[in-house]
Amino acid sequence: MTLPSSGTISLNQIHVEAGGSSGSTASINDSDIRVLIGKSSGASMSFNEWYGASREITLPSLTAINGYDNNSDITASEISGLVAGGILIIPEDFYLWSSSAAAAALIIDLANITVQNSGFIVGKGGGLGSSQTGGPAISITSSGVTIINNSGAYIAGGGGSGAQGRNGGPGSGAGGGGQTGTPTLGAAGADGANDSQTGGVTRGAGGGAGGGGAAVTVFGGASGGQGGYILPGVGGAGGSSVYGTAGTGGSANNVGANGARGGDDAGGPTDSSGGGGGWGASGGGRGTGGTGGAGGKGIEANSNSFTLTNNGTIYGAQS
Repeated sequence: MTLPSSGTISLNQIHVEAGGSSGSTASINDSDIRVLIGKSSGASMSFNEWYGASREITLPSLTAINGYDNNSDITASEISGLVAGGILIIPEDFYLWSSSAAAAALIIDLANITVQNSGFIVGKGGGLGSSQTGGPAISITSSGVTIINNSGAYIAGGGGSGAQGRNGGPGSGAGGGGQTGTPTLGAAGADGANDSQTGGVTRGAGGGAGGGGAAVTVFGGASGGQGGYILPGVGGAGGSSVYGTAGTGGSANNVGANGARGGDDAGGPTDSSGGGGGWGASGGGRGTGGTGGAGGKGIEANSNSFTLTNNGTIYGAQS
């Protein structure tokens, strides 16, 4: 709760807002009390400086996309008003997403933070490169973190991309793998492309989870379909041609299917690409071997201990 914005305010009220027990001993110079208003030890302070202070911060909407509020690439220490020991609230119908598989959607770098999630925290898929690793949803880089994933909420690592077959384009992973800019939240992914030089059907339809791989073509493969931002979502279909069938994309928490070995062209046997992995899962392999990219973690702890209460859904490892 937030402290009063006017009128009488007591040290006990401030102490309780800072996380202390009502009636217990406290000093205005205690670190947990000072941090609510960003004061250093021994600084001059008056009680009215705590008007409206709160250790609970609700993420503000960046803008509305497809009926969902959203924000991206959040680091806890960069959120105005959020302090060590504070509470970060992610509301319903809110997507917190990552724009890069190299970084988490939410990086928790303040000690003793509590995250209360009622929305969607999602990592980015592995993209259109062959066997690209999916990104984590949450990365913890501090100690004493508590994560509460409420009923109906999701935390999902991005899916790994499928292995690229010979002359086949790669399948892309879940969480919008391969998309650039702001994704279409709550929507299926895009279709892959046909290869116009052969007329072979190489398209992998994008689903809500892993995108489908592209089939083999003689003159170079087109890209598989991109994964969408639906949770839990279904995987996209793999493309097909006379030279083989590509792997389908995985549904949430399920690996993408392997591509099939096809017929011979002038260069010998050919393989189709694997499908992208579903949320938090690996991509599929190509027709004659190779492995897809690993799925992103739901919670990447980086050797930090944390407390998790999960009443919702988490896709991807929690370690």
